[in-house]
Amino acid sequence: MSFAIEDIYDAAFDRTLFPALIERIGAALGAQAGFIGWSDPDRHVGFQFQFGNDPAWLARYVETYAAQDVLLPHLHAIPEGECRPAWDLLQQPDVRESVFYREYLAPQGIVDNIAVNLIKRPGIIASLALQRRAPAAPYSAEECAYLSALVPHLRRAIYIQSHLARAAEHAAADRAFAGSAGSSVLLLSADHVLIEAAPVLVPLLRLRIGEPLGDGTFGSAVARAVEQGEPVAVEVRVDGGEAPIPVLLEARRLDTARFGDLAEGPGAAYAVHVTRVDQPRAIAFDAIGSLYGLTATELRVLTDAVDTGDITAVGDRQGMARATARTHLHRIYEKTGTKSFAGLSNLVHRFGRIGMG
Repeated sequence: MSFAIEDIYDAAFDRTLFPALIERIGAALGAQAGFIGWSDPDRHVGFQFQFGNDPAWLARYVETYAAQDVLLPHLHAIPEGECRPAWDLLQQPDVRESVFYREYLAPQGIVDNIAVNLIKRPGIIASLALQRRAPAAPYSAEECAYLSALVPHLRRAIYIQSHLARAAEHAAADRAFAGSAGSSVLLLSADHVLIEAAPVLVPLLRLRIGEPLGDGTFGSAVARAVEQGEPVAVEVRVDGGEAPIPVLLEARRLDTARFGDLAEGPGAAYAVHVTRVDQPRAIAFDAIGSLYGLTATELRVLTDAVDTGDITAVGDRQGMARATARTHLHRIYEKTGTKSFAGLSNLVHRFGRIGMG
């Protein structure tokens, strides 16, 4: 099976190519099995791609032998970016006498395992491992050097994936934002550090990008919204304001890809929608008129009635007879399929525009 550096960069931009990539690298080094994986145990996320491993043995490792893996501490101790075979380690008497070697490695005929910690940071590990089974020989110095030459490219592939995942996270936040009409959005990290905020919210709430929200009135309310998964209403005071402003907070957990943590700064874990309830919702009246075929006069009557909440004096405000205004309202009811002003108001407010009113 042929392999080229270009294969690494193809996989960097298309994660589905990683299984074939790791198998090509393994074939180039004469490995019978291997994997490339990323894990974040603190957040319980991650994934891996592998080839050549017996699913039954993998299941036994998880169920029985992971806790007895005497090689794991040595593998974790390998410096970032350094390729290191396990041959010498596998010859040590204490390793050979271990349950892990006798019951797990030896029955599979594992002769050598070359491993490299591609990314090694607190809580985050990206690693590559390639196994050789009997009757294969241990990895040579030349083969180790060959893999070492690939490491910078593999690391770049992971960083490319991290930025692609970061873009996907922001797209997810945008979708979450788009799903909440009449509000502005904050993006928070897992520990409630402010990553991004709608410009209108920064002066209103005295926010600072890159700093935690803190445990004040607003920060505590956001924490409750995140923890409870339910909307939380709170009053915030603005410098120079005569009265506190009531806002509704709704938090949504984002499906963050763990690659985002490898890019600069933390990834977005929550989108918090902030709605000012002291202001009327901005309604897309023109869109309603277009959808239901309202005339220009009907649209004026609709806008006036909804904005004021009063249908009795629409004619007075619009310079028409009250009977004429009532006629326009009944035509609006017919066109929109509503039977009363209450039903019409309910329909209209579904056309709330995104952004603070």
